[in-house]
Amino acid sequence: MMMRTMPVLLALFLVLALPAVALAQTASAAAAPAQVQTIVPTTAAPAVATTPPAVVTSPDAAKALADILKDDAARAALIGELERLAQPAVAGDAATTPADTATPDATDAPAVPLAREIGSVTQDLSRQVVDVVLKIGRGLGNLSRLVDGSAAVNWDGVREQGLSLVILVVFAFATLTIARFIARFPLGAVERVATGKPLPRRVLWSGLALVIDWAVIGFAWFATSAYAIAASGGGRIDLMQSLFIDAFVVIEFLKSCLAAILQYRRPALKVFNLAPATARFWYLWLSRLIGFLGYGVLVAHPVVNKAIGFSVGIGFRLAVVLITLIGATALVTMKRDEVRNGLFRLLEPVKSSVLRTILALLAHGWHVLVIAYLAVAFVLWVSRPFDAVDYMAWATVETIFVIAIGGLFDNLISHAISGGVRLPADVKKTLPLLEARLNMMVPMFFRAVRMLLVAVVVAVLLQSWGVVNLIAWFQSDGGTDAIGRILSAAIILLAAGGIWLAASSWVEYRLNPSLGRITNARTRTLLSLFRNAFSIVLIIITAMLTLSQLGVDIAPLVAGAGVVGLAVGFGSQKLVQDIITGAFIQFENAMNEGDVVTVAGLTGSVDRLTIRSVGIRDADGVYHIIPFSSVTSVSNAMRGYAFHTSTVSVAYATDIEAAKAGLREAFDRLMDGPRAAVILEPLEMQGVVSLSGAGIAMKVRIKTLPGEQWATGRLYNELVKQVFDERGIKLSFL
Repeated sequence: MMMRTMPVLLALFLVLALPAVALAQTASAAAAPAQVQTIVPTTAAPAVATTPPAVVTSPDAAKALADILKDDAARAALIGELERLAQPAVAGDAATTPADTATPDATDAPAVPLAREIGSVTQDLSRQVVDVVLKIGRGLGNLSRLVDGSAAVNWDGVREQGLSLVILVVFAFATLTIARFIARFPLGAVERVATGKPLPRRVLWSGLALVIDWAVIGFAWFATSAYAIAASGGGRIDLMQSLFIDAFVVIEFLKSCLAAILQYRRPALKVFNLAPATARFWYLWLSRLIGFLGYGVLVAHPVVNKAIGFSVGIGFRLAVVLITLIGATALVTMKRDEVRNGLFRLLEPVKSSVLRTILALLAHGWHVLVIAYLAVAFVLWVSRPFDAVDYMAWATVETIFVIAIGGLFDNLISHAISGGVRLPADVKKTLPLLEARLNMMVPMFFRAVRMLLVAVVVAVLLQSWGVVNLIAWFQSDGGTDAIGRILSAAIILLAAGGIWLAASSWVEYRLNPSLGRITNARTRTLLSLFRNAFSIVLIIITAMLTLSQLGVDIAPLVAGAGVVGLAVGFGSQKLVQDIITGAFIQFENAMNEGDVVTVAGLTGSVDRLTIRSVGIRDADGVYHIIPFSSVTSVSNAMRGYAFHTSTVSVAYATDIEAAKAGLREAFDRLMDGPRAAVILEPLEMQGVVSLSGAGIAMKVRIKTLPGEQWATGRLYNELVKQVFDERGIKLSFL
């Protein structure tokens, strides 16, 4: 069963949590304008201290105030709150301070360190948690009046408005049921048209069905309001009936939105691939929670206020919200594994490893996040009921927006990293290694950008939820200085990367043989050494400048590097000898890469040459690293020209002139072949060099280009054997 649960969970989340808080807030404002609350806002303090007591003219207000004064706990809480609000006026606040003795402006105050600000926020949160717990205890304690008999129920008032309210409830739901029965026909037509359509069209048809459902709710609201006005006889709706109508419209509106998201009754209009049983389960339980919370806070709570008392009503409203919170927590806990499995399946198309890891962690603990969100909403509603709705709504919208934008940018970064850099063919021909270098540096840059993106998203989320006031810190001198240092360090790193890329590309351009530029072995060696030395120097300078911009004192590092260098100079004499000898070998151009040399008793071609050692590969393919401190002499077979010296031994009975003629003929045949291009001079006949028991030894020498003497000598020996066999000249042998 494939579940696309991520967007569904988000939608359900908003449907459940935000309207719940909104309904509770609406109830606080709509219960009775003249009612007195035990939690008095701080903005009312000046009015309490400076304004004469208002004359209570409303009977309802007078009765509510009398109920508070009769209740010992509520009266004590009201007195304590008034004393707390009056405390600044007694001690003398800023309003009574003369202008010439006023405290310094806030901009002149020293900047508060971020760590101290975090500690202050933690202490404030602790105090707020304790205050919330005490408020919950006092609110639920008011319900004890229903048990001990101290609260008297005004049954006359209940009977006076109860019957008319019950009739209005029956009329409203009957009207809604009839209207929805009639709306089945246009909704059925919409469902038939949307069957089998692609997702974008299904979204449009689902939106049309939602509009039809809203029209049904609007008709029921209009009919119920008209009935209430007609039944009142006075042309105005009673307060309790008005509260029910408002709750009825809000709750049915939320339930219609929930039904549009889940669509368990009309599968052809569903946007998310949810199983019908799963969609039905979530709709039934979430709609029950919404109905219980809405009618309990908006309708039942004012009834309790009027029938029993304001203090008991506070406890009743708090109990309704607590029960809703417990029910939602139990629902999330019960379905955590099922939703987690569906979320994990949604992560399969995600390509970014970082985003996949973050989403996997969120999917694994989604129930913890939802429960924490509901708990925060409840705590805010208890601690700051006057602005909790706006706070939660804006914080939630900002969180969703920031996460969506961050995910979009992270997806773009992942696409850029996976796509790599592709250069034009002419650039690749000129600089073959540039594309590889860019594909090495660009992912590093994008990873740094991704880390910065994560930091920005976390910072915005902390700012949105009021955990830390990062905007004030950024605007402070310390924050501005920190941001400037970080930007300067980033610019230094980017500039260093560009300089390294330019230097490496320049060396590659100079060494590229496809451009028709002739480079000798010495040039290649020196440019390679320059590139390595330049990279090391650039890394050291960049590291020093970056640390300096980040506020690290590099003076001790420089001094320490000098001390370490001196210690290395004394303790590593071989290393110093390697470097000095290697420098002089490079200055004297004793060897270059590709030369065939004999060094420290080893003969082979130079594969790698650094300032400290030389890498030799011998004829068997073995690679040797020889430090320059072990080099006493360098025998280079690749300087200017070379000789192939051939010694031929013939028998004593051989005519010497005939043997010399055979050697010259072999050379003539050699010059007729492709090797003539590498032979610089005619054959040098050195004649008889020795007479021994092995025979008469005759020597010849051929001058060739450097490195060509070995191949030339092998071919010449073959030709000598052929000529001697043809002329009957016998070689001597023991």
